[in-house]
Amino acid sequence: MRSLRTRLLLAATLVLVVFMLLTGAALEQAFRSSAQQGQQDKMQALVYALLGAADAGDNDALTIPANALPDPRLGRVQSGLAALIFDIKGTVIWRSSNFEGPVPDVPAPKVGDYKFAEYDDQFVFSYGVSWAADTGSHLFTASKPRRYTVAVIEDKTPYRSQLGVFRRALWIGLGVSVSALLLLQLLVLRWGLAPLQRLARELRRIESGEQGQIESTYPDELMPLASGLNTMIQGERNQQSRYRNALDDLAHSLKTPLAVLRGLVDDKAADPALRERLRDPVGRIQEITDHQLRKAATAGRRSFAEPVRLRPLVEKISGALAKVYADKQPEFTFDIDDRLRARADQGDLYEMLGNLMDNAGKWCVKRIRISARYAERKLHFCVEDDGPGFPADADKLLQRGMRADSLTPGQGIGLGAVAEMVRAYDGSIALGRSDLGGGKVEVALSV
Repeated sequence: MRSLRTRLLLAATLVLVVFMLLTGAALEQAFRSSAQQGQQDKMQALVYALLGAADAGDNDALTIPANALPDPRLGRVQSGLAALIFDIKGTVIWRSSNFEGPVPDVPAPKVGDYKFAEYDDQFVFSYGVSWAADTGSHLFTASKPRRYTVAVIEDKTPYRSQLGVFRRALWIGLGVSVSALLLLQLLVLRWGLAPLQRLARELRRIESGEQGQIESTYPDELMPLASGLNTMIQGERNQQSRYRNALDDLAHSLKTPLAVLRGLVDDKAADPALRERLRDPVGRIQEITDHQLRKAATAGRRSFAEPVRLRPLVEKISGALAKVYADKQPEFTFDIDDRLRARADQGDLYEMLGNLMDNAGKWCVKRIRISARYAERKLHFCVEDDGPGFPADADKLLQRGMRADSLTPGQGIGLGAVAEMVRAYDGSIALGRSDLGGGKVEVALSV
C-alpha cells in the first residue's frame, strides 16, 4: 500500500466502522432496556388497575367484573393482552374473556413482590397479593386473607415492531453519519496532504528542468525537508561540477608530459631505436589515459540532473559528422520528438550518441537513422545504418571485462566506451541488424 492518503483513509474508515458498530450496539441495547422497562411499568400499572377493580365473589374468591376491566383490550379477542388470577395452588380462578390457549408458566412472587419475565412470544408480569374479603357486618370484620397471584400477559409483536423501527432508523442514521464523516475525512486528508502533493509536483518540475530548486513555502513540519532537498540538489550539482573541473585539470596536467614523450617519438634527430621502443608504449598510454578520463567523467544517473533536449543534440552531432564524412554525403533521418528530454548529463549523451553516430557514419553507405523515445521510465534510442553490419563476434566488444589497454584502433574502442557509460546509467545496450541492411545499436538508459 504505497499511498499515504489511502493508508490514512483506510485507518479512519476502520476506526469509524468499529465505532459505528459499538455505538449502534450500545444504543440498541439501551433502547431495548428502556423499552422493556417501559413495558414492565405499563404492565405493573395494569395489574394495580386490575386490583383496584377486583372484588370477592360469592365464594370469597377474587374476581374482576367484566364491566370493570381497566383496559378494553382485555375483553377483545386476539388483542394481544390478557389477564389471569391464580390461587395459592397455582390454579386459575379468573381469566379475562379474551384469553385462549394453554396457560403459560407464570412465576408466583411473594406477597407485595412482582416478577417480570420475557418469553419468545410474550411478556408476563405477575404480582403476589394477599386478599381478605369484607363480611359486610357492622363490625367491619373480614375473612381470613387468601393468597393470590395476578398476572398480565401481553404479546411481543408491538414491542418487536417498535424495536425494528428503532433499529432501522438507528443503523440508517449511523450509516449516513459514517458516510458523511468519511467524506469529511477525505476532504480533511486532501487538505492536510496538499503540501506534500505540492512538494511532489515541484520535485517533478525540478526533474523535468522547469525549475532549479524548491521555491514554495511549506508548513513548519515540511520546511526542514524542503531545505534539505534544496541543499542536496545544489550539493549534487556542485560536486559534479567540481569533479568535472578536477578531471579537466588532470587532463591538462597529463597533456604536457605526454606531448613531450610524443615529441620525442616524432623527433627524427633522436635515436631511432629509442624512438621505436617508445612509440608503442606512448601510444598505449595515450589511449588508456583518454579512455579512463572519459570513463571517470561519466556523470551517470542523477536524480536532479537538468534535462537535455535530445533532438538538437543529435542534429548538432549529425551536422559535424556530415562534414567529417563529406565524401559519402550521408543522409540522416531523425525519429525524435522535439519535446523529448533526457534527465542525463549532456556530456554523457554527447559522448554516447557521438560514438554511435560516428561508427554509423564510418561504415554506412549512405543512410543513417536515429530514433528515440521514452517508455517504462527509460530513455530508448537507436542508431542504424545501411553498411555491412556488425561481425558475428561483435558482442565481445560490449563485455564488462574488456580492458581499454587491450583494444587497438579499429577494434571498437567507441563501442566499449559507450557500453561503460550505459552501465553507469543502469542501462542496456544491444547490437543487431537494421532493416536498412546494416548495423543497429539499441540503448536503454534509466533516466
